[in-house]
Amino acid sequence: MTTHAETPPSFVDKVKGTKTASGLPYPKWYIPIVAAVGGMLSIMVLQLFSVNWELIPCFIVPFGASCVLLYAAPAAPFSQPRNLVGGHIIAALVGVAVFVVFKEASWWTLALANGLAIALMVATKTVHPPAGATAFLPLISGITDWTWVLVPVGVGTLILLVIALIYNNVFKHQRYPAFWY
Repeated sequence: MTTHAETPPSFVDKVKGTKTASGLPYPKWYIPIVAAVGGMLSIMVLQLFSVNWELIPCFIVPFGASCVLLYAAPAAPFSQPRNLVGGHIIAALVGVAVFVVFKEASWWTLALANGLAIALMVATKTVHPPAGATAFLPLISGITDWTWVLVPVGVGTLILLVIALIYNNVFKHQRYPAFWY
């Protein structure tokens, strides 16, 4: 008896998706509030350290998107410490390197920085979607100083991590991290 190979789905079928709805339930009423407060606290601390108190410059815009992952999806693989810190550091290194080498921010250098950051994050299991934007910052801001990778990027991600570790574990319905390595 011969078996027929299943016909692979067409491009249009793939674009349609496999389900009509996500199937995810809506969260309990307090979950969005807990997530929002966590994000607010993290950005508040970073802003206080960076701008108001001028203690240490540790704020970059992609950290806002990192807060979405840390507090709205703390169990997600992209939210874990390895991904948060590794993703931002790798993307920052790539961004500085691309700007140092090519000395311009153009359509192709931005695309190159983003593509290289994605490839390195995937290869090192440190994918953190907000870090894709971190790779752009050296190019659009003219950053050539390698210490930028440590301050604000490294210090900022460590501050975010410490706040997420404390805040997410205060609530009995949450646990963070799901894994370290």
